[in-house]
Amino acid sequence: LLSAEVVNLSRNIIITGDNYRHIPCDPALPEAVTGEQTSTQGCRCASFRTKCTVGLHTAQMHAGTMSIESTRVEKCGQRGIEGKYCLHFHKLLSCPDCQLSDNVIEQSHQRGIIVH
Repeated sequence: LLSAEVVNLSRNIIITGDNYRHIPCDPALPEAVTGEQTSTQGCRCASFRTKCTVGLHTAQMHAGTMSIESTRVEKCGQRGIEGKYCLHFHKLLSCPDCQLSDNVIEQSHQRGIIVH
C-alpha cells in the first residue's frame, strides 16, 4: 500500500525576496566559528566556495516581539553567510508574545527557521 503526503502550501500573505544574487567571496573576512568557514560580515572564501547566494532574511534580535503567522516566505536565506536565515529569533530570552506558526518556507538557501 502506497500513500502520499499532501501539504497545502498556499498562504494569503507572501513575503518574497528579490531574485537571488551571487556575490564574490572575500578571503579577508573573519571566520564566525572556527572550522565552519563562514563569516557574519559577508561572503567568506573557503576551499569549496568562491561566491555566496544572497536572498531575503529576517531577524528579531535580543528584545522586542515578532509574530509571523500563516505566511509564505520565499527566496530567502543567504548561503555561505553565517546568521542570515529566512525567519530568525536571535537570543530573545523570554518572549511570551513571539510566535511563528503555520508558515511555509520555499526556495530557501539557508536554514528555514532558527530559534536560539
